[in-house]
Amino acid sequence: MISAITTNLPVFIIIAPLFVAFVLPTWAQRKRLVENLVISVEILMLLGTCYLASIVLLQKGIPIIYQMGGWSAPWGIELKVGSLGTFFLLTVAIVSLPVALFARGNLTHEVGGKERVARFYVLYLLLIGALGGMALTNDLFNVYVLVEVATLSCCGLVSARNHPRAAKATFTYLILATLGSCLVMGGIGFIYIVTGHLNMGFASQELGRIWQNNPRVVWMAFSFMLVGFGVKSALFPLHVWLPDAHSVAPSPASAILSGLAVKGYLICLLKVLYNVFGFYLMRVYSVHKIMVLVGMVAIISGSISALTQEDLKRRLAFSTVAQVGYIFLGFGLLNTKGLTGTLFYLASHAVIKSTLFLSAGAMLNATGKKNIKDLSGIGRKMPITTAAFTISSLGLIGIPLFSGFVGKWQLLMGSMETGSILPVSVIISGSVLCAAYLFPVIRIAYFGTAPEKDCKDPNLPQKLALIFLSAAIVFLGVIPGSFLELANRAAAELLVLR
Repeated sequence: MISAITTNLPVFIIIAPLFVAFVLPTWAQRKRLVENLVISVEILMLLGTCYLASIVLLQKGIPIIYQMGGWSAPWGIELKVGSLGTFFLLTVAIVSLPVALFARGNLTHEVGGKERVARFYVLYLLLIGALGGMALTNDLFNVYVLVEVATLSCCGLVSARNHPRAAKATFTYLILATLGSCLVMGGIGFIYIVTGHLNMGFASQELGRIWQNNPRVVWMAFSFMLVGFGVKSALFPLHVWLPDAHSVAPSPASAILSGLAVKGYLICLLKVLYNVFGFYLMRVYSVHKIMVLVGMVAIISGSISALTQEDLKRRLAFSTVAQVGYIFLGFGLLNTKGLTGTLFYLASHAVIKSTLFLSAGAMLNATGKKNIKDLSGIGRKMPITTAAFTISSLGLIGIPLFSGFVGKWQLLMGSMETGSILPVSVIISGSVLCAAYLFPVIRIAYFGTAPEKDCKDPNLPQKLALIFLSAAIVFLGVIPGSFLELANRAAAELLVLR
């Protein structure tokens, strides 16, 4: 029994949240049972992922290949548990558990009654299952299917907020996300036309052999993938759906959307670029230069846009646009240090941005105010919540001893290896701008006049979630250890010559 579970663990990790999401509506009237089921499946997912990560680390990068139904590639669907997949799966498990814990007993006032809460958790688990699938799948069509499941789940999570603005934001998100999906599907179609394969490994081998026969088709595939996933991940200037969607969604939804959903699309793009096209073709078509350029533009534009926002959640939403720029920039560096820093920063940002949105949501729920100037003195009324916001802000800026610093430092080293000073300057400038839009919030919270309203920190589950995430930010900044090693191995595997 134990041997069978171990052998099939990769597919169990993906199916478990999907199965629980399927049966959850049966107990919609028993809210406590629903919450306990969600947290239980999250704990099991975290334990299973840690076990998989230990196996991958011990095997020194040799991937575990799982063939669905016993059908071998290229005919069957293949799950590949390598360093990259395990790294992102671990990120999903570490972030989604405290977000689910924060949502416990805290959704009714944002979402509504028991049935709406159960519906929220169904969408939440569907998204987690889809993200797990994105991490491990080695099949292009399954990438598309999982991207669609994630997109529809995200739209449902945004609309879960019982507010007219949520409906408008959801509709905008759905229209643009559908456009992005069409482009991704078109890119997959072009790859299939040229190679005759949907398995990433076989498609990559065939593409490396015959790409010169159809150079324009390959360029179209590149273009469709970049724009399609650019829309999905809110790359500037394709980000217009994100500020409304992330700011109007319930706090746990904002945290998971900004922390994990956007990263899932970026991981899919990374796998397509490096596992299908390969960095050689990226150089031939100068795709790496395009990614560095759009990444730098996104960092500056997103940061400046965040500076102009008075609504706290909108400021954090525009900050996500800037942080996506760092990841695109790193994808285009084409060296081990740059990719290592990008992957570590991706995971770090997932933890940090989830903490920021959860703590901001707790402040807004306690005060009933959404503008930054109205949060004056909140730090003395809600010490744990404000401390979590401060720690995550320091991590996002890139202060030493916090996780963001490790990722940005590796990114800087990778940028310097390219011999260009411009990416280095933009990374540093982005950190300065990040401090410019986050430090005023901290100053107002701690040194402003305390509100007359008797605000206090949220309940125990919410406080535990904030403490867990804050501790993870500090831990990854002080002892990156195995997490950084896993990111380094993933980067090295992506850059292996074919």
